[in-house]
Amino acid sequence: MGHDGGSLLTATLSVTDEHSSVTQVLEVESALTQALPVPDLLLGGSVLLLVVMFHAFWIRVITNEFFKREEIVKSRAWTGYADTWFALLICMLLTLHLGEVLIWTATLVASGIVSDWAKAAYFAANSYTALGEPFPLPHSWRLVAPIMAISGIFTFAWTASILVDFVKRYNDVRAAQLEQHRHKHSS
Repeated sequence: MGHDGGSLLTATLSVTDEHSSVTQVLEVESALTQALPVPDLLLGGSVLLLVVMFHAFWIRVITNEFFKREEIVKSRAWTGYADTWFALLICMLLTLHLGEVLIWTATLVASGIVSDWAKAAYFAANSYTALGEPFPLPHSWRLVAPIMAISGIFTFAWTASILVDFVKRYNDVRAAQLEQHRHKHSS
């Protein structure tokens, strides 16, 4: 069994036969590292926490910006203003998620799990969106991809819950604009 830089333990076994004494070094995976692969749990868990906190910060910024602009947009007569405002909001949310993929990409490269930035970005995007691993990671890092997917599930669910409220408010803004437009042209 080859050593892949992970959680393998080394054991020494002495074998003696009638012709010679041979010492062999065997690499064995301990039961503990099989059940609880500490390096990938620590790395993955730490980055998951970072990604979720990064998401929390930027969701708060985006939400505050949305609420600040809501009344301004309602007062605009041009209905395209609300559409543009909503499209920019979607772009901000997309950029946020791409930033989170970048965090995972940098983690994969900085930790030496994946050496190429393009491959790391492809892996991170696939795993973060829970599409699956496009290629296997070294065995000792086998839990990083599922942890990456969990972070994506958490953050996408959070974004979706906020987006439901944004869509409702967007529809309310559009309705108010249309009502202003009807009122203005019926007078």
